[in-house]
This record gives sequence, structure tokens and C-alpha cells, in this order.
Amino acid sequence: MQKGRKTMRLSAQEIYDRLVNDDHILELEGQIKFYLGDVDIIVKQKDVVGNIMQEWLQGWLDKRGIEYAPSENTQMPPDFFLNPDDRTRGLLEVKAFNRNGTPGFDIADFRMYAAEIQEKPYMLDVDYLIFGYDMSDDGVVTIKDVWLKKVWQITRRMENYPINLQVKDGVIHKIRPGVWYSERATDYAIFDSLEDFIAAIEETTFKEPKLRDSVASTWLAVFQKNYKARYGAELNVPRWNDIKDKYDLVTDKKKEKAIEYYEKCKSQKQKVDERVLKFQQRIIEATTDKQKANAEEGLTRALATMETAIKKLNEAKENCRAVGVDIEERPQ
Repeated sequence: MQKGRKTMRLSAQEIYDRLVNDDHILELEGQIKFYLGDVDIIVKQKDVVGNIMQEWLQGWLDKRGIEYAPSENTQMPPDFFLNPDDRTRGLLEVKAFNRNGTPGFDIADFRMYAAEIQEKPYMLDVDYLIFGYDMSDDGVVTIKDVWLKKVWQITRRMENYPINLQVKDGVIHKIRPGVWYSERATDYAIFDSLEDFIAAIEETTFKEPKLRDSVASTWLAVFQKNYKARYGAELNVPRWNDIKDKYDLVTDKKKEKAIEYYEKCKSQKQKVDERVLKFQQRIIEATTDKQKANAEEGLTRALATMETAIKKLNEAKENCRAVGVDIEERPQ
């Protein structure tokens, strides 16, 4: 911030509104240029953009005369304190990713983040200003989307952990985002609430070896104590096991497919049953040896088909049981 310059203090929402509505950032174009000696180039590597957007925003804040203080801790959110006089409010984190892919940025180291929000629950109020960018083959950068989100609005569970994580050789490292902007999620849904996000964090402490044997059993109680001291009331945090299934879209789809296959196999068997009954009735009603022989031949084929249909139906039942669908309790 330039000394002596008149400044204004804005909230994260007001900054977002100015970027999108006043400066029309979604309509702008830019380039990244690098000079060294008498050589200058236009940078065309897309992964460079994400790192530069934070610096660009800082330059934008300076040019617009918006007050802020940069964070000295580069390992944890936020990047900027929008209220330098009270560093528990107006917390802004900047993220960016290639809009043609999925978000690949890190949110924070899990162990550090769990300790940080436990001690300082106001860190959950950090606003994430996220830029979805594109870069053409000529190095022209455009911003396709801008979002302002809380941490629980951009995170989800994963298959083996309550929260989406970077895991290497069984060791938990970074918290990673989900795809919050798609309505066609096919794996795991974004968290519905802050309470569910905290439930996922707590459960993950039991899965992290260094935390499991130290703070996991008391993590939530200490968090609640500090949260209440800050906000006057505890959060109504559910048990993870009570809510985990609603975020598991993979299992839901497996159940849907298992039920669909079961209904198909059941319908096929019913049709074979009808064929068997039809040929049995023809044998009874046959008036000539030829009619009876034809009916018996048809019955033999139908019974062979029946064996296959029964086998498939039993397999379908097993598939249903494997994904937690109780066929016996399904309405007929």
C-alpha cells in the first residue's frame, strides 16, 4: 500500500463485487511477460497463472486504494487481512486454477489446519476468492469464473477418508478441494454445512497416526470450548458415521445400478416363467403326437433358459446385498 494514499476498507464480498461488476474481470484479457537482458517473452505455461493471480490481486488492491495487510504465514490461510486492526475478521485467501481442468490447488496441510482452527475457530471464516482461468496457445489469459466461498463450500469427502486429502504412502498431507461448481457430481458431494465439515475434520484426526495417539480424542471438545468462547455457543456437530452416506454418491449410484439390474433380471425370469407355463399348458391341451412333441421341445428350451434366468437373478440379489440393498424389504 502506498504511503500517504487515501484508502478504503472493503469486505471480501465487496471486493468480489468490484472485480466482477465494476471492473468486469470476466471480460478482460491479459498476458504474462518476462524480461531478462535484451530478451523478453510471453509466458505460455498455464500452471504459472495460478501462482501469479495472488500477486495480481495485491497489485489490484493497491491500485484501487483498498486497505489490507499481507499475511506473513505462507503455509496457512489467509493471504490478506482486510481489516489490519483486527486480524480475526476480514480474512481473504486467493486461489486459482485452470478452468479447463479440475481444481488442483491445496487448501492447507491437514495437521496444521486442524490445530489452527481448533485454537482459532475464526479461521473458519476465511473467504476463498477463487479464479478459474484459461490461457490460449498465444499466452492470452482470461478469467472464466470467479467464486467467493467458505472452506466447507469447496471441500468434500473421499473414498477412504472423511475429507478429500493428498495421501502419500499412507501419510496424510494436504487438504484438497472438490468440484463445487458442477451439478453433475458423480463421486462425492460437497459438504452441506460447516457442522458437517467439522465432523469430517474430527473423524480424520483419528485416521492420522500422529494425531490419533495425541489429540484426536479431545480435538472436538477443545474446538467447541474455543468456538463457544468466540461465538457464545457451541456448534451442533454430528457424528461422522451418521452423515457420511449422504455424501457418498458413488455408493448411491452403485445401489441404483444394482437395483436396476435386479429389476431387469426379475422381469426376465417372469417372462421365462410365463413361457414355461405356456408350454406346460400346450402339452396338456395337445391332441396329436406332433403337437405334444413340439410343446415338449419348447418346454425343454424354456427350462434351460429358466436355469440361466435364475442364475442371473441370484447374482443380481448378491450384487444388491454387496452394496447394502435389502431386496427382501423392497416394496413389490
